[in-house]
Amino acid sequence: MSATLSHCGLPAGIERSKFIGRIKLALKARGLKTSAIVYLSKAFDNWTRDQDYEPGRICGFWHQVSGLAEEMTCTERTVHSIERDLVDAELISRHPKANGRRDGLRDSGGEKTLRKVFGINLAPIIEQAAELLAEAEAIRLHKDAIESCRSEIREINRQIRQLDCPEALHEAHSILPEGRTVAVKNLVALQQIRDALSAVEEAFKTDPRSEEISDSGEDFDIPIVQTKQPKFLYQPCAVSEHVTIQQAITLAAEPFRECLEMYGDYTWRGVTNAAYEIAREMGIDDRSWAAACSRAALGPERAAICIILIHRNLYFSKDEKHVPRSPAACLGGMAKKARNGTLNLIGFIHAVRKQPMEWAKNSQCLTVKSSSRMRPTI
Repeated sequence: MSATLSHCGLPAGIERSKFIGRIKLALKARGLKTSAIVYLSKAFDNWTRDQDYEPGRICGFWHQVSGLAEEMTCTERTVHSIERDLVDAELISRHPKANGRRDGLRDSGGEKTLRKVFGINLAPIIEQAAELLAEAEAIRLHKDAIESCRSEIREINRQIRQLDCPEALHEAHSILPEGRTVAVKNLVALQQIRDALSAVEEAFKTDPRSEEISDSGEDFDIPIVQTKQPKFLYQPCAVSEHVTIQQAITLAAEPFRECLEMYGDYTWRGVTNAAYEIAREMGIDDRSWAAACSRAALGPERAAICIILIHRNLYFSKDEKHVPRSPAACLGGMAKKARNGTLNLIGFIHAVRKQPMEWAKNSQCLTVKSSSRMRPTI
């Protein structure tokens, strides 16, 4: 680099006095110390002129190191160290005279355009202005996303506390022991915590609409309005609009009803808890259950209905093709169809009800241990 290195100018609308403040996050991300950022701020604010930032001009200064140290209230050794760091970071260039002295030349006209500088040239950082501004904005957006996610977590925690449910509080505490996210700096980790807490809230939250018992009887052959789609496709939150709690209980096999009776909670929450225990008895692990209960898949209510259907199928006649060989695979397949919008849950219910059950003959029948009182870990 020569001592007459020019630059392309700052981006439109960027004032030199505010430029370093705008890119401060990017400079820190590149590993610059606070002292180096202060040095650049003074260089842009005090040691250069407005006309130096026009395209094609030279922008720099030739203050002696002793004078810079005095203005920054530090030692000359510190100034040399700062300038070396900035040169290594390719943000400035340094070209003193052979004897180490610094000097510069401006026109004698009105604008006093800088013609030569034997000292510090700011062209490298000005050339990178657009890149540095973009880096700083990306970091700022990332920080905003982290703060937004933390705010969502605080709100979900507040709603869980309002449920006044010790089990829900216990599950939330197991996900976020201290209840605070200050120590969590990673956005992905925060999003995972948020989604897990949201699943807990959904699992223990009672929807008043879902607890209503249909007045039209417990038969599933009730009129259902056909959509324009070829299959009955329902969102997770719409289950209770088409299947009541009493209908779900009527559909369940006897061991499932016995498990539900132990809880004595004939709401969707109680059905979900019973479904979790039955799922464990059928060999479905916690991870598969939590994945099925997520809002992106089935949701807690539809996951419970799927467990009821899979469990009931275990009591089909051995010759029936619908007897599940792997309940976990069945649940995973239903969750996958729910994600891509092809789960025909009502059609599955109708098909299951038409199949005969042989309670005593089927060797695959499962019973739930009456001593088990586990709660779902969603």
